[in-house]
Amino acid sequence: MTRTEAIKDFFKKAVLPVAIAGLLYCIFKSACMRDGELDLLWLWILCGLPFGIHRMCVWIVPGGGSLGGAAALFVLNFVIGGLIGGFVLVWRLLVAAWYVPLTIYRLIVG
Repeated sequence: MTRTEAIKDFFKKAVLPVAIAGLLYCIFKSACMRDGELDLLWLWILCGLPFGIHRMCVWIVPGGGSLGGAAALFVLNFVIGGLIGGFVLVWRLLVAAWYVPLTIYRLIVG
């Protein structure tokens, strides 16, 4: 692996997910404040939403129900997608932490 490939891989696998997670945290932190305390569950769901909504396999399609039932299922889909995305986000951050020493090793050896 060349140095250029190692640096490109580092930015794609480490810098970009950390930057996106930091940006999402800054955006949603004020929305998750309740009584002066940070609601970590809603922060988890909102920050994980961009990472998990397209990975979700439980899109519940309402059929023959009312508008209220369809809206409730739509919101449930987003909550489940946010929870799944929270785990994906944590996984991406763990991979980013792993890529720091790996890239240093690749740059020294390669």
